[in-house]
Amino acid sequence: MGYKISFTGYRESKLPFNGENDPMLAEFKERLYKKVVEMINQGADLFFSGMALGIDTYAAEAVLKAQKEHPDIKLIAVVPCPEQDQQWSTAQQQRYREILAQCDQIITVSPQYDKGCMHRRNRTLVEMCDYLFAVYDGKPGGTEYTIKYAHKLGRPVIMFPPN
Repeated sequence: MGYKISFTGYRESKLPFNGENDPMLAEFKERLYKKVVEMINQGADLFFSGMALGIDTYAAEAVLKAQKEHPDIKLIAVVPCPEQDQQWSTAQQQRYREILAQCDQIITVSPQYDKGCMHRRNRTLVEMCDYLFAVYDGKPGGTEYTIKYAHKLGRPVIMFPPN
């Protein structure tokens, strides 16, 4: 059995990209994909995504792309609640559901939305992994909280800057 990677990172609004057609985003996604393949080649075989908009989505898509060449790897969605995507646009909801449909497993942390379910999802991601993969460059928020929790539990953190 290989090792387990959980992803954490910014939502779209904190990223330095101007939408899906930004060439910088395409370059970032390619770097992320190459890093996922590198981790697979080093023994990673189980990946966890919190499935939020932004980095969680990009990471899940990178793992699914890598699965085509490495069919033994698994992607597990760790969602905070069943209605996570309720306030998203139709296009965002469609993308989310397409990714979920390809996941090997879906873990739902809370039976319904409450103010703590996002933090519980983040803690669950850390508790389930051997390494936390963080797309982070110092901005405060949920990613910072998740990294601090990983340090508290002694989980190594792989830092990956967004640009």
